[in-house]
Amino acid sequence: MVVDNLSALADLFVTRLDLGWTCLLLMTRYMAFMVIVPGLGSGVTGIALRYPACLVLALVSLHVERTAAVPADMGLMAAQMFSEVLLGSAIGFVPLFIVSGAQTAGHLASGTMGLNGAQLFDPSTSAPLSDLARIYSDLTITVFLLVGGHHVAISALAGMDSGITPGTFMMSSVGLEAFMEQTGRIFQIGCLIAAPVVVALLLTNFVMGLISKAIPTVNIFIISFPLTIGIGFAISILALPEVAYFLSREMSRLPEVIGRILA
Repeated sequence: MVVDNLSALADLFVTRLDLGWTCLLLMTRYMAFMVIVPGLGSGVTGIALRYPACLVLALVSLHVERTAAVPADMGLMAAQMFSEVLLGSAIGFVPLFIVSGAQTAGHLASGTMGLNGAQLFDPSTSAPLSDLARIYSDLTITVFLLVGGHHVAISALAGMDSGITPGTFMMSSVGLEAFMEQTGRIFQIGCLIAAPVVVALLLTNFVMGLISKAIPTVNIFIISFPLTIGIGFAISILALPEVAYFLSREMSRLPEVIGRILA
């Protein structure tokens, strides 16, 4: 849709109420997405980015040929708004699940290393977050933005591939199955990323146990604590390139997963 200026756009919305209602539905869709998706204006300070971005994206995604009729009653209005919130939230949760898997890996590795006492706060949720979980989380968000995952999600929301009429989205059984599978990937991703650290520290503790049995006079508790932290951090740093490659492969599955959700 092409208009000359904002006044012409306002006049168009007044003369065609279906366009104004469709634009409001699209704004609801993008707002639900922006609130959930990681890396795009998270937290309170991101409000200055989210609201203008939702308005611009809604206007750009507005198609004259694909509009929603203004409902005749409040119940249908609420149903269409809920449909848009469901669509935006479902697509926003897909990359968020991958970030949550990376955070789970950080919690598993930190717990094995004995670093659960050192906690930071996640600015998007204000929840306690370990140092390693914050590193993995920021790395995942960076990979998500670098591989263009936000472009894939916004393209799906705009209907460039499927052409979903605003207010008509309902998650099918195939989409619900894909959503549940992606939820289960949180624990799979966490275990796969944390596996090198967990296995290395398990072997370290096994060796420390043998030393304590062979040399009872050695204070294993004093020796093992800095040793497990040092080995855990060393393995984590060495594994970062492989972790980034693994996360990029997970992000490359976004079009497939989103396509199944929208099916």
